[in-house]
Amino acid sequence: MTRIRILALAACAALSLPVLTIGAQNQGPPPPLKNLKFFPKDISRRALLDTMGTFTRALGVNCAFCHMADESLPPESRDFASDQKPNKDKARTMLHMVAAINADYLTKLSSRVQPPVVVTCATCHRGLSEPRQLEQVILTRYDSVGTDSAVALYRDLRQRYYGHASYDFGEAPLVEIGGALRQRNRVADALRFYMLNLEFAPNSSSAWSQAGGAQLASGDTATAIKSFEKALSLNPNDRQATRALQALKPKK
Repeated sequence: MTRIRILALAACAALSLPVLTIGAQNQGPPPPLKNLKFFPKDISRRALLDTMGTFTRALGVNCAFCHMADESLPPESRDFASDQKPNKDKARTMLHMVAAINADYLTKLSSRVQPPVVVTCATCHRGLSEPRQLEQVILTRYDSVGTDSAVALYRDLRQRYYGHASYDFGEAPLVEIGGALRQRNRVADALRFYMLNLEFAPNSSSAWSQAGGAQLASGDTATAIKSFEKALSLNPNDRQATRALQALKPKK
């Protein structure tokens, strides 16, 4: 595989798709490429554009994310060669990192599936400029603003991104959030997220068991018992619910 092909596949960077200026489109051959610090100096314009396109799609951004290419600027002021924006330098660093992963680290594995797995922009970014897991995003909002805002953010992200690869809207992230809050002894807040989980996964025995555990920790034993019983009705092999009910219900 050629170096350019590897880079096109493996690039994991905050870059964007350069476009030809109006002058370049209407006045003959485009000017030569400038300020190439990572890609080969002789890379073709088409290859560079195609590679940049993989970045924009993987990060869900446009040219202006890294380049001086804001459409509010007049065409003559859109300077793709400029290094003024910090994201452009970050992108180069990410490119070097991903190239090393694919060309060095992965090649040292004792065995690999065929065709070999390679790291690309989308491996981490999945359509997001910041490749953070959903639980990290929600806990950050919780820490800065509070529970109501964090729950509202979850609902907004779910509405915007559900069906995309950007975030995991399964049960696990909300369970992780609830668990993190319980470790901080914020049981009431944890219960909010467990109940949110039940809203979207009402037929999950695990979700009912997690809610029951938080209800029990908050002192609401009667409701906890109902939640554990619901969990067992959905999955008779639910160990958490079984152990909880054995401890809570008097032996006959």
